[in-house]
Amino acid sequence: MKKRIICLSLSLAMVFGLCACGGSGKYKVVKSLGSQEYSIGFRNGDSTYHYIDKALRELSYEGVIDDLSTQWFGSSRAVDFPSKKDALDELGYIEERTFIIGVDLESAPLSFQKDGEYVGFDVDLAKKVCEKLGWVLKIQPIHSEDAYVELNSGNIDCAWGGVALDTECPDYTILITYMSTDIVLAGKGSGSSSVRDKLLYIGTTQTALDTINNNASVSRRLGQITRVNGGAAEYFAALDNGDCELILTNEAAVDYFNTH
Repeated sequence: MKKRIICLSLSLAMVFGLCACGGSGKYKVVKSLGSQEYSIGFRNGDSTYHYIDKALRELSYEGVIDDLSTQWFGSSRAVDFPSKKDALDELGYIEERTFIIGVDLESAPLSFQKDGEYVGFDVDLAKKVCEKLGWVLKIQPIHSEDAYVELNSGNIDCAWGGVALDTECPDYTILITYMSTDIVLAGKGSGSSSVRDKLLYIGTTQTALDTINNNASVSRRLGQITRVNGGAAEYFAALDNGDCELILTNEAAVDYFNTH
């Protein structure tokens, strides 16, 4: 089935206040390895996206999304969503249900775990959407690369929460692509900006491995590359503890953990 793009497919490049050669703060970007876009995706033919679309438009009109953007990204980094007053009135009766979203916990500050709780911009926004619809939100951790399988197995209703979807894939429906950020190697702010012989932690996903393999000129200069379980918070803690010298993460996460 041909993929339907609902609203505008926005590739909003978020400009985070760190450069690839370093920056101030506890952590710094050592090297940029590319970029990734974050989207909200559904099974093809699933009418649920209509409800999420309308709820997001109302929340944008009411300023709720801007408030959450300020909380998680800073006032100058608002995420742009279409807005419309009373958009849900177009749908009529809304039946109660449980809404299951799949979140990628390696995508702070969009979605991650803190003190055993799911937190982040996307998590908070999904909660606001469910409050408006009268739905119960359930969160299911996934890896972005598994979104199609998770959706079509019925394990989740929506891939949303720091999920980097293939916008050219015809196997699911993209509601909106709302943000882009760089994939980076990050280290301690006081450390060297060189990657040579550094111990790097990366996640266990194929995406993480592909990122390293696609940057052979960088990976050849690295020391040991270790694949570890966990999410963004655990990776930054590993830097703090001296377990590694570099981590594979995104620039938004570097900015977030420098300011929170």
